[in-house]
Amino acid sequence: MKKVAIFQVDLNIGGIQKSCVNLVNNIDTSKYEVDLYLISKENVFINDINKKINIKYLDPLPYITKLLPISLLSLFYSPKIDKKYDIVIDFNSYSNETAIAAIKTEASTKIMWVHNDVEIKIKEEILYRVLHIMFKSKYKYFNKFVGVSTGALDSFIRLNKVKDKETLVIPNFIDTKEIKEKIKAKSNIKIDENKINICSTGRIVHQKGFDILVNFINSIKDELTNHHFYIIGDGSEKTHIESLIKELKLENLVTLTGFLDNPYPLMNNMDAFILMSRYEGQGMVFLEAKSLGLDVIMPKALEKYVDKEIKGVEDIKSAILNLKKHPHKFDELENYNKKIKDKINNL
Repeated sequence: MKKVAIFQVDLNIGGIQKSCVNLVNNIDTSKYEVDLYLISKENVFINDINKKINIKYLDPLPYITKLLPISLLSLFYSPKIDKKYDIVIDFNSYSNETAIAAIKTEASTKIMWVHNDVEIKIKEEILYRVLHIMFKSKYKYFNKFVGVSTGALDSFIRLNKVKDKETLVIPNFIDTKEIKEKIKAKSNIKIDENKINICSTGRIVHQKGFDILVNFINSIKDELTNHHFYIIGDGSEKTHIESLIKELKLENLVTLTGFLDNPYPLMNNMDAFILMSRYEGQGMVFLEAKSLGLDVIMPKALEKYVDKEIKGVEDIKSAILNLKKHPHKFDELENYNKKIKDKINNL
């Protein structure tokens, strides 16, 4: 039986964390012995992990070491891992802690997951620009790189010049069984069922472009005679988005729900889903909305992050104004998920 080690910072709320849960739960444990190493012990999704996966913990590094170049960090730090593996995976890819653990662990194959469009992330985020300079030397220690979308992988290859390494795209598995179960719960948020209700969900941060969405709603508000928008989520820019909604006097058009532990019942009551991110890694929320049978509206530029599973639109305004209410038909995404399981096993 082959041995696999996967390194991830935590299993708290977040796209990477949910992706990690879905990855380990789709590994065939009759063929692979899987150890999942975590840094943090605060893990919301820990109970969602297959019981046959071994959960282990590493001691966190002092904060200053997280900013050191990986070549310098490797001179004086080694995690306490004596076990030899066939495959190790740095699933986080942003963290020095997971990277050094993967690098220092003995294995014949070392893989890093790529979760975002790093070219745009560097342009948009000054802190990430600095961090990338510090940790880019770690890529030479890995044999393979997996991107969650064509857009994310192509960006990573161009920026980091890893053409001599093996690269492949494995999108994130969408747990439609979990979604189908969770929509049975009752939403505590009342909606006007006579309106065209449109939701957007995600971390309320610069990347996700909720400011772009709110400003766009403002630009067409005179034509939105029977529409209402719901923004589901929390994050560092939540206060800014709240202020923007008030400043533009959009309270009658936009509701900011805050974080919902289970957003699917509310999403299931919607007619459409929209997101206007500046960039993505993989647009998992688009696929979740598709599984619920919602009309999905996204800019054409985001297509590369869902690998054409969903088509983007050139004219967002027309797409919104032409929405019609219709019955939902749940989509299990069977073909999509089967392809991903096959790719994981091939990897």
